[in-house]
Order: sequence, then structure tokens, then C-alpha cells
Amino acid sequence: MLRLPHGRVLLIVGWLLVLTIILGSLIPAMPRVGIAQGDKILHFLGYFSLTLWFAGLYPPRRLWMIALGFIFMGGMLEILQGVLSAGREMDIYDFAVNTVAIASACLAALMGLSQWSTRLEAWLTRRPARQE
Repeated sequence: MLRLPHGRVLLIVGWLLVLTIILGSLIPAMPRVGIAQGDKILHFLGYFSLTLWFAGLYPPRRLWMIALGFIFMGGMLEILQGVLSAGREMDIYDFAVNTVAIASACLAALMGLSQWSTRLEAWLTRRPARQE
């Protein structure tokens, strides 16, 4: 993990985001968004945010591990939806959207958005952000 003054707090928030996605994926009924393909939008936003969050906490050389970990998590959750959850079913398109979101977040991270954490820390501690 990067050396961040509030790194542990940011990591805890990240793991709470993971837990939220896991619980949201396994609850019996998905909340309705009110628009066509709203669940796909939720999948994209969830996995994009999650990947970008962790990309900001670890060095760029770890980005591939973060991406593979979340792709694996998304696949396992889809399988579990088909096996465990009443009222939910496995959907290959959800997995595809998750993967596209993860890839998009990786691209955004490589373009500089992964520096959100150092910028936030600079703002919180009132010091200039370090470029890595």
C-alpha cells in the first residue's frame, strides 16, 4: 500500500465498499433504479468505483492484481447468485459489465485518476501532492 497518512482509514472504507457490493449482490431482490438496464448501470458504477478506489491505495504495478481480484470476485458473486440467492439469477451480462467497468477503471487509473488518494491526502494535510 502507498504511504498515506490516512491510509488505514481509506483501506477500511475500501473494504466496506467490497462488503457493500458482496451484500448487494447476494440479497434476495435487487433495488430498482427506474430506468432500462438500471442494474447494469449499478454494476458498472460499483465495480468502476471499487477498482479506482483500490488503484488509488496501491502502486501502479499492483493494478493488474487489483483488476484480476475484482474480476474473480464478480464472477464468484454471479455464480453464488445462481446457486444461493432466492429471487436472483446468474447473468453473464452482469459479469461482462463488471469486467468492462474494471477495465475502464484501470484505464482511468493509468491516465492519472489513481492519484485521487495522494491529492486527497495533500488536501487533508495541506501539503502539495507528490507525483509518483
